[in-house]
Amino acid sequence: MNETQRIEKITEVSKTIFSYCMAKTKTRADAEDLSQDILCELIKSLNSIRDDRAFYSFMWAVAGNVYKQWCRKKAKSSTVELIDDISEEIDYEFGCESDIYILRRELTLLSEKYRRATILYYIDGKSCSEIASVLDISESMVKYLLFKSRKILKEGMNMDRKLGALSYNPKNFIPFYNGSGPNRFYDFMQSKIRQNIITACYNDSLTAEQISLETGIPLPYLDAEIKQLEDKALLIKSGTHYKANIIVITSACVDEINLNAIIYHNKIADIIGEFIETKLTEFRKIGFSGNDFTENSLRWQLIAFVLSAIVSYDTKEVLEYPETAWGDHAYLWLIEEGKSVNNHIFNFSTQYSRHGDRICFFDYLPNPKGDHRDFYGSARYINILCDIVHDNCCNFSEYDLEAVAEMIRKGYVIKENNIFRVAMPVFTAEQYSEAFDLARDFVDKNLQNVIASLDSAYERILSEHTPKYLQKQAADIARMDRLVNAADVPINILVERKILNTDWNKLEMPTTFIVINS
Repeated sequence: MNETQRIEKITEVSKTIFSYCMAKTKTRADAEDLSQDILCELIKSLNSIRDDRAFYSFMWAVAGNVYKQWCRKKAKSSTVELIDDISEEIDYEFGCESDIYILRRELTLLSEKYRRATILYYIDGKSCSEIASVLDISESMVKYLLFKSRKILKEGMNMDRKLGALSYNPKNFIPFYNGSGPNRFYDFMQSKIRQNIITACYNDSLTAEQISLETGIPLPYLDAEIKQLEDKALLIKSGTHYKANIIVITSACVDEINLNAIIYHNKIADIIGEFIETKLTEFRKIGFSGNDFTENSLRWQLIAFVLSAIVSYDTKEVLEYPETAWGDHAYLWLIEEGKSVNNHIFNFSTQYSRHGDRICFFDYLPNPKGDHRDFYGSARYINILCDIVHDNCCNFSEYDLEAVAEMIRKGYVIKENNIFRVAMPVFTAEQYSEAFDLARDFVDKNLQNVIASLDSAYERILSEHTPKYLQKQAADIARMDRLVNAADVPINILVERKILNTDWNKLEMPTTFIVINS
């Protein structure tokens, strides 16, 4: 085959070359440019063909080499100096867009010290001495960081990395708190990023890089969140790895608990239902202010005492609440949103006035009548409400009266004949003790074995779903979460049976009461 024949041959395969280029590029214009480069290189290299039978193997070899050069040229124009420099120093052959994407992916996975040095040098164009000044380290350390980062990038680009399930299916959790201080944990853990960092590290110890891959969140966005979780002792760092330091109750765990607890739920509901039917008259006779409320409201008031007795009941030693990073003492845990949240129907809270009176809230979440958050952190509102109880209203300022008007609007206070009164029962310390003893005696005599069996089943199942290093907390969390399993769910059953009615009386606060310090 002479030179003319070879040129004709190249012309003949030009369509094949163009099809090859179309498959390798994203646009027709790029395909045309690439095919022209390949054909030109073939023509220039005709004399290199020693054997006409080797034409096609030679053609594809040329096409492959030209394509690689074309990709390097495209990559250089897209990523400026970074691609060119790294390709030279780590000897990595870049393809087109996919390789650039991989490089960017690996940059997001670099730890902060390597990432900052790399960006300052390659992206911002700073010298090693300038970087040393910015990072407050030596020039030799800068050179080491750049050398190390290039090595890490090269290794990472050759790895087949896959994002974890949390990257496309993040979990949602409700933070739970049981302890003595203000619940700052709840607001802190509202962040979905923090919730899913904890989830990622729950069953396995992970590096920051692995957390990034599991959650699909680049490290620049994770670094601060991981640090805050570590500062609050919700993550424990060992070497380069992190693990969760808080129990996470998944929906699967909740489903299993509910399946095993349903027999106890119904039994507790039966016993509580019988109690409020038979003890209502005795409860009225205690003589507290508000004992003339409607029967439904007094049933709910009696329920509040039963709930207190259930939650405080225990056959074991008194719990020692661990100290949190906020300085209070409490148990903290997360429960995945779902059926478990629907089961949670009460929020407990106790607020104290300046004279030692206390307001006890049992917020019924499905159909609220009163909310402890209306008074949470507001000593003024608490003191004004308790002043009304003690008939100390004559010195109310205009500002105080505005607060009273707000409490009237929300149903905490009633105004009759220019006289204020609270819309909830008021107990003396002695009356409260008598009411609580009534409920506590009932729980001790009728629910002891049921609660013990329920706690045991809950603890067993929770332990099976909990990493070994956190299982010491499982028994205590089971007891802390008794509110749901021994109280909330049975009360919901009583509502369904119409033994309790949520059609609240307009002038009565059925799940809130005051205990005066007298």
